[in-house]
Amino acid sequence: MPTPTRVCDMIAIQRGTERPNDVVIIQGHIDSRVTDVMNFTSDAPGANDDGSGTAAVIEAARVLSKRKFPGTIVYAALSGEEQGLLGGKILAQYAKAQGWNVVTVFNNDIIGNSCSSDGFCDDKHVRVLSEGPRSQGQAELAAQTHSLGGENDAPSRNISRYLDSLADRLNIGLDVTQIWRTDRFSRGGDHIPFLEMGYPAARISVAVENYDWQHQDLRTENGKAYGDTIDHMDFPYLEKVTKLNVAALASIASAPPPPEAKVEGGVSTDTLVTWAPVSGAEGYVIRLRRTDSSQWETVPAWDAPVSPSGQPSKSMNCLYPVTAGKKRVHAVGELSCRMSGSTIGSSECLPSAKTASKAPSPPQSPAARSSLTSLPRRNR
Repeated sequence: MPTPTRVCDMIAIQRGTERPNDVVIIQGHIDSRVTDVMNFTSDAPGANDDGSGTAAVIEAARVLSKRKFPGTIVYAALSGEEQGLLGGKILAQYAKAQGWNVVTVFNNDIIGNSCSSDGFCDDKHVRVLSEGPRSQGQAELAAQTHSLGGENDAPSRNISRYLDSLADRLNIGLDVTQIWRTDRFSRGGDHIPFLEMGYPAARISVAVENYDWQHQDLRTENGKAYGDTIDHMDFPYLEKVTKLNVAALASIASAPPPPEAKVEGGVSTDTLVTWAPVSGAEGYVIRLRRTDSSQWETVPAWDAPVSPSGQPSKSMNCLYPVTAGKKRVHAVGELSCRMSGSTIGSSECLPSAKTASKAPSPPQSPAARSSLTSLPRRNR
């Protein structure tokens, strides 16, 4: 009879001061393995997989625990990832049982080396892997997707968009490579249990992987060293990835909730975007993008919003007054649209707004949360 698997996750919860039920999670896993996943006697250092992700979680807690945020931050070091994503399943189930509104999950798994098995090195990029259509509730989403699109506008996909724009603004020598997949080919991680429950989640991982140092018995063959040891780590690179995590956590935990937006635009030359005011928001931003563009764009200047004085605004960020609740976007071409509350909270509209837009501009607000009003929201 097999020995029961014991899983011990280490969790720290930093409660939000205003919206404690809005939760952003940073996680890594503390278990490691060698070639045979069932071999529990051989030394398995696990420096990169996933000592690196665990170190990022601990450093984020050290830095951010000194401050207070409106939303809650959860720091998680998970067990049993190599045995079937057990720690991720436990935390996702706990989040559901607690009724958390999980805004974002950053799964940091293998974030500490910069050279691949073939000798190619890249310490200037980090991959963010995110899925498109939600894993949970696909049957319910099918009709709306066929009618309105939005395959590329899932909340998890917008996490990667936000991290990409944030990395550019941080100017720390790190650029995000968006990988529009749930994970690498035939691989997985602790973000997947959250996706299966309908929570937004993405995997953060190195630009290039070295498979000689991953899931390997410690040994030397033909002069080549195998095994996940600390001497293979690139600590300056790990520092940059950790900085990106910390900045994103602080921003999203500070963001007001996004407005519940919806649009109407069938058989019409324009699209009506409506939303209800959100407490704590200083204004609202509408952004659009071509469906074949990876990033959000500003509303064209010729369709600038009306200011409280009744005059067209000249801001390309299109900041709407708090009292605004209705806007018509008139132009040509199918696009998706995003509404942002304040400067750091955001939500997604339906993919039916239309515009003849110009060059892409990185979003200035995290698109981690989504209010796709055409799609059923997860029960809270």
